[in-house]
Amino acid sequence: MPHLSTHDGGVLELTDKTYDILIVGAGIVGATLARELSAYALRVAVVDKAADIPSGASRANSAMIHAGYDDQPGTIKADFCPRGNRLYRELADPLDFTLRECGSYVCGFDSQDLKHLEKLLDQGRRNGVPGLEILSGDELRAKEPEASAEIAHALWAPTGSIINNFEAVLAFMDNAQQNGVELFLETEVRDLLLADDGSEIVGVVTNRGRFFAPVVVNAAGVNSDLIARMAGDESFFIRPTRGEYYIMDKRVGSLARGFFFACPTAKGKGITVAPTAENNLLIGPTSTVQTSRDDTSTTVMGLQEVIDGARRLIPRIPLNMAITAFSGVRANANTKDFIIDVAATPRGFVNAAGIKSPGFTSAPAIACHLVELMKERLSDRVSFVPDPTFVPERRHIPRFESLPTEEKIRLADSDPRYAQIVCRCEMVTEGQIVEAIARGARTVAGVKIWTRAGAGRCQGGFCGPRVIQILARELGCSPEEITRHGGHSRYLVGKTKDYWFRGEK
Repeated sequence: MPHLSTHDGGVLELTDKTYDILIVGAGIVGATLARELSAYALRVAVVDKAADIPSGASRANSAMIHAGYDDQPGTIKADFCPRGNRLYRELADPLDFTLRECGSYVCGFDSQDLKHLEKLLDQGRRNGVPGLEILSGDELRAKEPEASAEIAHALWAPTGSIINNFEAVLAFMDNAQQNGVELFLETEVRDLLLADDGSEIVGVVTNRGRFFAPVVVNAAGVNSDLIARMAGDESFFIRPTRGEYYIMDKRVGSLARGFFFACPTAKGKGITVAPTAENNLLIGPTSTVQTSRDDTSTTVMGLQEVIDGARRLIPRIPLNMAITAFSGVRANANTKDFIIDVAATPRGFVNAAGIKSPGFTSAPAIACHLVELMKERLSDRVSFVPDPTFVPERRHIPRFESLPTEEKIRLADSDPRYAQIVCRCEMVTEGQIVEAIARGARTVAGVKIWTRAGAGRCQGGFCGPRVIQILARELGCSPEEITRHGGHSRYLVGKTKDYWFRGEK
C-alpha cells in the first residue's frame, strides 16, 4: 500500500473511504457533470464548502440561457454555448425545471453599434445559432412597446431563454443523487492527496475528513485557480469580478418580454433587463474586478449604475418597485476562455475552471464533453460502464401557486399541510417546505431556493419566523440552531425573557 502525501509534502495514511470520481464544486458545472456521470456504474461524490446549493456564481447571475452569438468562432465558449442552449430545452421537461423561451435582443443606438450587431450576427450564424436577424428600432418596439425610442437596431435571437437557475442546479443534482451520487455540503477542500512521487491524484483533504478517488474534477468556480495550484497547475488565474443587481416587483415584470442587452463593451455584456422565470424584473449586473473572492456587497454607486444602464434600454423602470438588491462574483479567468482539460501530471486531475458567462448556458455541454475526455484519457483509472438502472428524469416539489385549482384541492386533501399558506407573497405552503427539507434543505436560504418562500415583496418579513419554526420541527433541533445559510448566520440567540433584563442583573 503506497504512502500518500499532500502537495506540500505532508504524509497521510490511506483509509477505506473511496470513490471513483470526486467533483469539487456543486455549482451548475458540478451538478450537470454529476448527473452525466450518474448514468454510469460509478461511485461519485461532490463536495462544496457552501451550506446550500446553488451558491457562488450559479446562485447570483442573470439566469440567461444565451443563444450563442457573442463568442468568437473557434473558442471553447462558442462551441459549447449553442450546444448547452439546445440541451437545456431538451432537459427542461424530464428534469422539471422552469425555462421560458422568451428570446433576446442586443440593442444598438448608432451606426457604430449597427456594425457590431452585424459582427454578432455573423458570429452567431458561424456558431450555428438559428433564427438570428437584425430588427429596426420600430420593429423592436412593435414587439417590445417599452423599449427606448433611442434604440435604432437590435439583434434578435429567438433561442435565448430565461431559466430558474436555482431550480436547474437542484434538478441536475437531485437527479444525480437519485442515481447514487453523494453530495457533501459545508465541505471545503484544503489540499489534494497525491501519490508519494506526485505523479497521480489519490484524493482530497477537507475540513470534514479525507476523500479518496483516482479522479478529481476541479469545478470550484471563483476558487478554481486555487484548487489548480494544489495540483501544481499555474497556467491560469482568476480575477474575481463582482456584479450588482436589482430585482423588481412582479408588477413591473411585463416591462420587458425578452432579454435586453446593450452592445457589449470591454467590461462585458453590460447592464441587462429581463423578466425572470417567476415574472419579476431583473436588472444588472455591474462589473467590478476585486481581490476578494467572497465579497458580495452592494454599493450606492454600483446600484445607480444598474438603474442608469437599465433605463437606457427600458426608460420607465420605477426604482420604487425594487424589492431587493444582490451581487455575485464571477470566475473571470485571464485566459478569456474556459479551461477544460485533463492534466498529464498529476494523473487523474481534471480542470473545469474559469467558467463565466456563458458558463451557465454551456454547463450541460461541458459535462458531456468532460465525460468523453475522461473516457478517452483516464480509462486506465476509471471504467465507464453504463448503469442499466439509470433514471433520467425527476420531478420538482409541486409549485403550488401555479397549479390549477382542482390540483391544489387534491394536494390539500392528500396532505393538509398543502392547505397551510406560509409565504403569502409567493403562495408557498407548509407542504412544500416540508418536502424541501426532506430533499435536503437545512437552512432558511435552502428553503427559499427550493420553494421561493421569502423571495417575494416582503423578502421573508412575514414568513421567516414560520419557516424557522418548521425547519426546527422537521430537523428535530432548537430554533436557535437554524441559520440563514450555514456557519454562524443564526437568526435567534435565545428567548426574549432570558435577555430582557440581563443588563440590570
